[in-house]
Amino acid sequence: MFGYPYLLNSVDVIHNILDASRQGAHGAMVACSGDPGITEARTLVDIPVVGPWEATLHLASSYAYRFGVVTVEDLAWAETCHSLIAKNGLLDRCVGVERIETPSARAFTEGFANPDFVVADVERQARRLVDRGAGAIVIGSAGLSTMTAAAGLTRLKGDIPVFETLSVGLKTLEMRVDLTVKGGLPPTSRTGYTQRLADADTDRVRGLFGL
Repeated sequence: MFGYPYLLNSVDVIHNILDASRQGAHGAMVACSGDPGITEARTLVDIPVVGPWEATLHLASSYAYRFGVVTVEDLAWAETCHSLIAKNGLLDRCVGVERIETPSARAFTEGFANPDFVVADVERQARRLVDRGAGAIVIGSAGLSTMTAAAGLTRLKGDIPVFETLSVGLKTLEMRVDLTVKGGLPPTSRTGYTQRLADADTDRVRGLFGL
């Protein structure tokens, strides 16, 4: 993961969420554990916007006092995970971020066809985190989440839950939509950073930047 493509990805995500909202969607979730663009998108739309990483971190912290994160082998992405844990105010609840040993070039090619060796790698790193005090495990990668979900890796010995981000994000979105549509709650707080930008101003800014 590099900062520049992550930024461009965020902009693309924001505009796709905006377009989906204008086309009648009741909610939106970005299918990436990096949660690109979610905070900014919330300022443009009147529907719930969910980041699966944010949702999963907070859910894991409600299951256990301390949690650990297993992510891909790439150091840059591991540091991104760490920075987002800090952004969500949960750094003191996290025992650490462990990277799998399988290089991403192999994990996301051979691994999709035969995920067993990747899942075994994930489980090894998860057990290291448990040894350091983690009572729950969060999978810090959408790709690894699909593999662990397909393999049925939902808990470790001792009933220690393993959370993959995509399912948690989707279920969180369903709940948020119900709370907004049926429960009358606003899609997000409208004070401070998530203050709503008027549609006319949104379109004007997009035009100024040629977006």
